[in-house]
Amino acid sequence: MKFGLGQFTLQIPPWDKRSHAQLYADTLEHARHAERVGFDSFWLAEHHGASDGYIPALLPFLSAVAAKTERLEIGTAVMLSPFHNPLRVAEDAAVLDNISGGRLNLGLGLGWVPEEYRMFGVPTKGRGRRLEEFVEVLRLAWTGERFTYKGRMLSYEDVLIRPAPAHKIPIWLGGGSAPALERAARMGDGHFPTSTGAPSDSFARAKEMLEIRKRLGVSGPYRSGMFIPIGIGADPDDGWAKIRDGILHVRGSYAMWGQGKLDVTGARDEAAKWEDAVRAATICGSPEQIVDTLAPHVRELDSLGLEDAFVSAILAPPGTQSDVAAASVETFGTKIIPALRG
Repeated sequence: MKFGLGQFTLQIPPWDKRSHAQLYADTLEHARHAERVGFDSFWLAEHHGASDGYIPALLPFLSAVAAKTERLEIGTAVMLSPFHNPLRVAEDAAVLDNISGGRLNLGLGLGWVPEEYRMFGVPTKGRGRRLEEFVEVLRLAWTGERFTYKGRMLSYEDVLIRPAPAHKIPIWLGGGSAPALERAARMGDGHFPTSTGAPSDSFARAKEMLEIRKRLGVSGPYRSGMFIPIGIGADPDDGWAKIRDGILHVRGSYAMWGQGKLDVTGARDEAAKWEDAVRAATICGSPEQIVDTLAPHVRELDSLGLEDAFVSAILAPPGTQSDVAAASVETFGTKIIPALRG
């Protein structure tokens, strides 16, 4: 079982007066800190055109994380493939994988915000097929040999991508619809569950993915896990208070984008309307309470025999001040991870 930090969205809500330069510097220090105290991985999410600066460029930031760490795996959860050129991603990912010494995980998804599709002039029709071809092109590109590819959506004639990656980059696929789950089972090296569900949902989804692979006749190792907002405090209420505003800002942003709103200044208040439901998908409390709550889910996930099973803690949602985030990283790494490994 591995333990991650993130996904980080690197949004700046109204109450956070830091610049993005300072937020990025703080987050890079959290990555270094996480490695020192026993975390295994670091994850970023992606969106575009967000009024609060939700990070749109994952690989450049992960290059900085790679340069400041030595063993921490780094990953996208997820990169929104419709808004990227697959050859460019193949090149950038290969360079990053070499910089990191073979630590990159590439998670891909389709996105859903209409504004992003409008912004990039990308049609939504056929996007699932385009993602499949995107994955096929990446795998051909990373062989380091010339290739020709003729698909319905993508086509390349006699192209070469070098350098090759330092290792076989795992491709994780996101999505929760039936076609997305089948695609992830058939083509992906792993599947990302939603970060808005309960831990038991992630276990159920991982089990379902293995069943789909069996039905499709797909064999070989597979990866899955869970992203969980975790608030560490004296008790559950104190823990929730530590992450409440940031988690509500993220959830409210998604809701407002779905409503076609471009300014998410009021996202926290928007999500407060269903705060109880949002809190129900978090784990909050003292370190001992968090271990007691997480341990059964860790055992369940570990029992599936996945090649790579992970629990990634969202400890520093948007607006979390650096000292509070650092304390949570320290506590999770030195108290909670050892107890869960045991």
